[in-house]
Amino acid sequence: MIVWSGRGFLSILILVATLFLCFLVLPDEYSDYGFVITAFVTGIFSWFFGKKWNLQNERIVIDEKTGQKLKIKNNHTLFWIPMQYWGVIFSVLGTIILFQNSILFGVISSIILLVFIAISLLKRTSESKPQKTPNRKLNSTVNEKSTQTRSEISDEEKKRLEIEKERIRKEKEDPSRFMPK
Repeated sequence: MIVWSGRGFLSILILVATLFLCFLVLPDEYSDYGFVITAFVTGIFSWFFGKKWNLQNERIVIDEKTGQKLKIKNNHTLFWIPMQYWGVIFSVLGTIILFQNSILFGVISSIILLVFIAISLLKRTSESKPQKTPNRKLNSTVNEKSTQTRSEISDEEKKRLEIEKERIRKEKEDPSRFMPK
């Protein structure tokens, strides 16, 4: 039984389709390389589309009752593992099969795989670092304005939440809510 959510089933679909095409096209003596090609094609597909689809439309909402911030995002998984991680799993599997056939190709594919992982990690860390402004006066002015805006928003948000809580409390106490309108 295959368990998926969202578009996670596409990883298995690409795996089966690529495997079928490789066995149709490749001669019998290269059938091991058919598994390698299939693993890498599925890995690349799962990695890029998994990252794109799972990070798309990510947003933060505020719960009206509790005032908590909640992160809502897409969930494309296969066997409860996000789709982009299947890209790494399939690529490692392809590298292992390649090592069994040829050590040279296995080493080359390992290096390529490690470079892709390193680039992805470096890109993630560079995106998470805040950008520095060269002018200190401008930087302090921006910080002052942002803290003022944050405090104004938080006060307004607190007032709105209190009004909303009061409205919900009144609705619960109002016996006419059960009467037809």
